[in-house]
Amino acid sequence: MNCPNCGKELPDNAAKCKKCGTVFKENKGNAEMDAYLKKEKEKAAKKNQKLEKKSGKRSVNKGLIIGIAAGVAVVAAALILLFHFGIIGSRNFHRVEEKGPLDVEYTFEIGEDDEVIMKFGDVEITEDEYEFFYRQSYSTLQNSSQLSFKEFVSKKLGEEFDENDDYYDEYYSSFAQENPNTFDFKRPIDRQITMSVDSETGKETSWSEYIRNDAVKSMLEYRVKFELANEMKLELTDDVRLQVYDHIEGLRSAVREGGYPSLDEYLKILFGEACDEEFFKNELIREYMATKYETQINAKLMAEYSDSDIKAIYDADYKEYDFVDLYVYEAKGDDASAVAQKIAAKATGLAEFTDAISEYVGKGADKEAFPAVPKYYIDSNYTEEVGEWAFDRQRKQGDVSVFKTQNGYTVAYVYAPAYTKEDCVSYREIVFNKTDANGKYLEGEALEAVKAKAEEILEQWDDGDATEDTFAYFAMSESQGSTAGSGGLNAGVVSMTMNEDALKEWLLSDERKPGDVEIVETDDAFRIVYFTNGYGDYWNYSIRSTKASEAAAQKLETAKSKTYAVSYDAEVMRDVEQSYIDNISEIYLGIESK
Repeated sequence: MNCPNCGKELPDNAAKCKKCGTVFKENKGNAEMDAYLKKEKEKAAKKNQKLEKKSGKRSVNKGLIIGIAAGVAVVAAALILLFHFGIIGSRNFHRVEEKGPLDVEYTFEIGEDDEVIMKFGDVEITEDEYEFFYRQSYSTLQNSSQLSFKEFVSKKLGEEFDENDDYYDEYYSSFAQENPNTFDFKRPIDRQITMSVDSETGKETSWSEYIRNDAVKSMLEYRVKFELANEMKLELTDDVRLQVYDHIEGLRSAVREGGYPSLDEYLKILFGEACDEEFFKNELIREYMATKYETQINAKLMAEYSDSDIKAIYDADYKEYDFVDLYVYEAKGDDASAVAQKIAAKATGLAEFTDAISEYVGKGADKEAFPAVPKYYIDSNYTEEVGEWAFDRQRKQGDVSVFKTQNGYTVAYVYAPAYTKEDCVSYREIVFNKTDANGKYLEGEALEAVKAKAEEILEQWDDGDATEDTFAYFAMSESQGSTAGSGGLNAGVVSMTMNEDALKEWLLSDERKPGDVEIVETDDAFRIVYFTNGYGDYWNYSIRSTKASEAAAQKLETAKSKTYAVSYDAEVMRDVEQSYIDNISEIYLGIESK
């Protein structure tokens, strides 16, 4: 079905559109979801107790384990591959009733010592875990190569292209000639003649080595972030659990619609025999906890910089953080310089600037408007000379100048000289729209029901642990706002972009402090708003955010290269990878191992 409000394609049983937030039917599963979350917490506690009792073995995660580098996009790409090679729909499977998602256990078993083939520092990686990432990297490469070939054939055939014909025998040789370093998606990995080229070093490597490097890099990224999350003592909270639950159920629905009998069987074909639903959930948990770490470490680092340090950075390089309102016209052709100078001479105001363009170029021509534009955009689209001039503190409204640019001569007119955006805040919100699925405004009892729902959710949050994590969970599960997927987070919002006066007044109150929560009624919705932080001028937020991201990236790189450095036996890796390759060749290509 399609959302009647925004048109997004959705599963037939969807309760709510995740793009625009339109609700199609009442969500009656809250009690079941709460029971599920409670059950998962209890299992996590029991599991940790069991892990601690194991002697001589180190838990890879000390908590409920967590991570995947795939995500929905990679899984969706792999689903396309299964359809393409006839794996889905090629067998006479009968649909079976699966146990409900709340009945599925989340378990994690530590691999035996002889299964460990790699280490990140003292974090042990088993053969099964590595296969998950190896096959994921292969699926991504395979799909990318197929899409490139399809684009090649489409250009050759135009409208004659038939989706049911793969055209491999007829066109692949010419495709390979034009793309000598391409991956042959119909040949086994270990029988490829062409070589991949490392984009960073320029060195050639075999496709087996390419996939290994990609798999290890992807795996290391998430595992290290997860270990750092453990060091920060981050907990597996309901917002993370909900994301995992939602991801799994979305994939389960897609697999069902593809005609496959069960998610377990699909995952085993895609990622190896060890990857059932429980294994996959553990990998998802790692990914979402890694993302949670990124959010938490950036917030922590942003708070560590003093106001004086941030101000000093701004004063030394204000042009990089200010904004201007700029109008430009780029004259082209042999007489471009003369035309630009004539326009500039008459541009004594904005109306005169517009009239001059019409006079010297023609009525169909018009200026380009850049309201609240940052300097880097002007630098990259015109020249740094234009940016330096426009953002100079000596500029005033009405200043105009001409510059030689790549395509001609550009006239730049300053409408508002350099300024900073003011009243910058970050907040979370849970939105309950005042409109129905068709965009019609609710009245009477229907409107009162929306308000009552907002009050009910606020009470549930307040009666619980009343933390920001829990607020994010309610935003993900209940909000009809566009930021529901990110836990209702609106980061670095400035007053000039706030369209709702009531929300703006509440957020910018002098009494506002981090952690404040209130229901704010706006023209279009009832909003439960959680105030995260206020930054004053936008440059304060921007510099803190940039510096924090740089520091977090450096911390991660140090951890990856030192504390969690990669180590493995190359010969052992080749042996296990060959078993993966043989299995992949049989499943994807129908080629039995030698």
